[in-house]
Amino acid sequence: MSPQKRPFYFRFLFVYLALGLVSFLLISTFGYRLIYAILEKQKKEDLQDFAHYYAGLAQNKPQDPLACYQSKEQSMTDAAHAAGYELWVIQNDGAILFQSDSIQKLEYFHDFNPTDSDPSGAFVGLFYHYFPETTLSVYVPITANFNTYGYVLVHTSLVDIQNQANQMTYKLLLGTIFLILLFFMSFLYFKHLFFRPVQQLLTAATEISSGNLSYRIQMKGNHEMAYIGKTIDYMATTLESFGEDQRKFIANVSHDFRSPLTSVKGYIEAILDGTIPPSMQEKYLKIVLDETERLNKLTQGLLELNTLDKSGALLTFSNFDIHHLIKKILATFEKRCSDKGISFELTFASRDFFVYADMDKINQVLYNLIDNAIKFSNPHSVIFINTYIQHEKAFISIKDQGIGIPAESLSKIWDRFYKTDASRGKDKKGTGLGLSITKDIILAHKENIDVISTPDVGTEFIFSLQLGKQNEN
Repeated sequence: MSPQKRPFYFRFLFVYLALGLVSFLLISTFGYRLIYAILEKQKKEDLQDFAHYYAGLAQNKPQDPLACYQSKEQSMTDAAHAAGYELWVIQNDGAILFQSDSIQKLEYFHDFNPTDSDPSGAFVGLFYHYFPETTLSVYVPITANFNTYGYVLVHTSLVDIQNQANQMTYKLLLGTIFLILLFFMSFLYFKHLFFRPVQQLLTAATEISSGNLSYRIQMKGNHEMAYIGKTIDYMATTLESFGEDQRKFIANVSHDFRSPLTSVKGYIEAILDGTIPPSMQEKYLKIVLDETERLNKLTQGLLELNTLDKSGALLTFSNFDIHHLIKKILATFEKRCSDKGISFELTFASRDFFVYADMDKINQVLYNLIDNAIKFSNPHSVIFINTYIQHEKAFISIKDQGIGIPAESLSKIWDRFYKTDASRGKDKKGTGLGLSITKDIILAHKENIDVISTPDVGTEFIFSLQLGKQNEN
């Protein structure tokens, strides 16, 4: 799916808008009802307290309970006006003893029936069509001597409660609208903080997956999205580098295979067509043999690199004396060193120097490094091989007095097939894979290898290994 469609963004926006609309509708409907119910309940409790107070006056007059209301008409009228209520005192037979303020003065109200009220003793409505607007009415019986003599009724209009509920709902809606706007602003900020980077990441993923490895996000900031963007940029850079390395690798392999194959083909054709006389064939067959040996070394190096590339080399660790291994390798180079007048100076840390590593792989490392040292050393020079312990690690140093490596080439010598211009004259049979294999083996041991070189002075390779147990004892 194209990232331009942004379904996730629109789903998120829809949820935001839906939540805002639902909140507005709920507050404007259920919110109003809830506020109205709370205000009505509070008003009902106030009316009941008011009615209970005046119904309790009769208990102080057990002989004639209703007579007390005649003497308190003015105070009852004032109290009802101050509270905004209408106060009635009615007898059991419906005769009205007192009305604080009524639309019409009545002597009798026969329609009143206490059983018509709700369970809390309240009436909501027009009160038997007496009031022209919705009214809340409560009653409390007037009792004395365990007898009921009448009722105190208190009425109030619900218009004020409705207005108050409307005002409170209006304020709540304003607050809700403010929150919705605040949420929308936060959504815009979230869009800038989250959706825009996500869009950039999706675009980058689309570009990279389509093969455009040069595409870069360049996202600024230190947040998580920026970290992901930088990771994708690094991944694209790495993939692009791998692609370039692969092209170079194929070109180098093709070049290194083509040269000996061309020589082999040319010499064999010359022998077959008689261009090379029988007396000279042995010479050129030896050249063909050397070229095939070079091809064999190249093939072996590529197989070795392929093994090392698969999650590191499969190592078989053991404790062995590396001094003994060095001496054994030096014996194989005795004739080459004798022909070139090269000698070795060994400075060992102790008589026995055990390390814990893969002996076959380290044998290959030492062979490659010593072979290079002999190859690039000047005639009648000395190669120094030192071993020592530092920071609880075994270190092995191989230093020659040869042509050295230019500073600009030091970082490239570990690359596959790389040869410095100065080395090409002395390394005609080399494959350019030895140092690459050497470094991969040392890294597979989770150790380090370094090089120090000065042109026309010499080169020193130093690598570390884990100390062996016998050496520690």
